[in-house]
Amino acid sequence: MTVTLLVSCVLSILSVRSESTDVNRSDKIATKTSPPVIPPPLETALEELRVIQIKIEGDIHPKEYGEDIRDLTPIVENAYGDAEILATVKSALAGHQLAVQFWECDRVFGYDELFQCRDQVLQAVFQKYPDIAAQAQGIVASENITYISAELDENSVLEAIWEKTGTDAKTALQMSNPTSLTADSHTQN
Repeated sequence: MTVTLLVSCVLSILSVRSESTDVNRSDKIATKTSPPVIPPPLETALEELRVIQIKIEGDIHPKEYGEDIRDLTPIVENAYGDAEILATVKSALAGHQLAVQFWECDRVFGYDELFQCRDQVLQAVFQKYPDIAAQAQGIVASENITYISAELDENSVLEAIWEKTGTDAKTALQMSNPTSLTADSHTQN
């Protein structure tokens, strides 16, 4: 009888510990899946990034794109909230700013000046996105050239940058609303 009582007590203790562990796990899971509180300035920045991405996927004029990015800059600079989301938004903005700079090189007069401008912007692009640098180096590796950008297709460079900014924007949107990610994955299956 003492053995039965002892076993019964041990099983009760283990059961209580297991239940409290399950509660802790569910609290952690609930914490991870509940969306963070997004302050209005950060929400505005996220929405603007989403709209810019839609415009890029369509057809956007360089002047309109530049204006959109210049309008977005103070919004992002004044945004606050979740540090990880904000860092991703700022990364997307930085990529867009590089794309604008690269595109604005078209306004420079003269062959040498155009490619000097583009090469200067490309150096910043390559620092931010090493995989774009590797792709570009692969294209021009066997060439003896003065300007890297002279051998690269302008649209391909912009598309490579926009792919990165799109990834950042999508990541920021998913982090700001993880439940939409779950809903999206269920609708795709």
